Amino acid sequence: QEDQPADEVLRDVLQNFISGLILLIERPVQKGDVVVVGEHQGTVEEIAMRATRIVTRDGVCIIVPNSEFITAKVTNRSAPSPSCRVRIAVGVAYDSDPARVRELLLEVARGNPLVLAEPKPAVLFRNFGASALEFELLVWIGDPLQEMPITSELRFAVDAAFRQHGICIPFPQQEVYVHTNPTPTA
Repeated sequence: QEDQPADEVLRDVLQNFISGLILLIERPVQKGDVVVVGEHQGTVEEIAMRATRIVTRDGVCIIVPNSEFITAKVTNRSAPSPSCRVRIAVGVAYDSDPARVRELLLEVARGNPLVLAEPKPAVLFRNFGASALEFELLVWIGDPLQEMPITSELRFAVDAAFRQHGICIPFPQQEVYVHTNPTPTA
C-alpha cells in the first residue's frame, strides 16, 4: 500500500469496513462455512470488520478483504446445506458394455461409506469421445472439505472394479498416416 495515495488507502479501508458491516448484518457467509473466494477454498474462521480469515484444506490462513465478499463471486459450499455433489469423469474403451460400466460405477459409489445414500448416486453417459466412451459418476458427500480424499478413494475403487471386470480405461490414441509422393522419373 506504499504506492497507493492516502485517499485510495482510506477508501479501501472504508469500503472493507462497510463490507464487513454488510457481512455481519446479511450473513451470506458465517463462521464455519466452506467458501470459495477467487482461487481459494477454505473454512471461514473469523469475520472481522475489515477482513475475513479463511483456513484452507492445507492449513494455510488467508486474509480476504471483506469487499471481495461483496464485489466478487463467492461460492458458499455450506449453504443451504453442507452436503454437495461431486463428479468423477471416467473414460472406457469402445468395446465396453455401457450398462455394465454404469452398474460398476454405482456399486463403487454405494460401497463407499462417505458417499451419501440420498440423494442417490447417478451415472451419466456424457459422450462418445475421441478415444473412449465418456461417463460421469455423480455422488453426494456430507462435507465439502472431504471432496479430494473421497474422490481419490472412489477413483481407486473404480480402477480396481474395472480391472477386476476387464473394463479398460484407454489412453488417448492417434493414428498417423504418412503419404509419400512418388519421385518423378527422368
